[in-house]
Amino acid sequence: MKLLLAATLVASANAGNFYCAKIDPDSASGAKGYFSMSYGAGINAKFELDLDLSSFEGEASTCTIENGLTYHIHTTWADSSVSSSANAQCGPDYTSGHYDPSLACSSASEDINDRCASLGRTGDNYPCDADDFESGNFAVCEQGDLSGKFGSLTGGDRFFTASENDPWAPIPANYKATDDRANMWSSVVFHCKDDGSRLACADLVEQDEPCDSGNKKLRGGN
Repeated sequence: MKLLLAATLVASANAGNFYCAKIDPDSASGAKGYFSMSYGAGINAKFELDLDLSSFEGEASTCTIENGLTYHIHTTWADSSVSSSANAQCGPDYTSGHYDPSLACSSASEDINDRCASLGRTGDNYPCDADDFESGNFAVCEQGDLSGKFGSLTGGDRFFTASENDPWAPIPANYKATDDRANMWSSVVFHCKDDGSRLACADLVEQDEPCDSGNKKLRGGN
């Protein structure tokens, strides 16, 4: 299947910082598109995304894409030879766990076996709920848990779209930080809602101009 992904996350924290992830069909099992983030002043984000998974290849038999997707900011990007990937190459050895500096501690938190464990948080009772988050209780969610904060993506025709404002966005100073892996963020990963399997992923690369200017040509492109 091809994945047409166009996602824009506009956040505030450091003016002039833009983080762009291109999804290349040659390295991502037919997945194609982009995800972008930009920062200004304060931590306040808006993101938009469009995903067409009608031709993406490789989902497991336990995954029905029409049932929806979850999506998260992950801590690492291990394979510097590619800017995007799919399936097993989006696994823990390549993208690690969710960005979670506040230790909300889902079972997929980067820190689930370390600082979360020291607080007695196993992930079994992860409190993140989109309605609770919308009411202003931001800290119940991992900052990297986009679908936890805003709900999973739905698209019965394998086309997904969303637009949300995010007051609990990743912290720019943590982008690919080398001093503490649990407090860094590096990549975006899209999962099958049914079984949690990782479908497509991409490295977030810092640049000094808006991602949209160079990536809109991917929308609907071949």
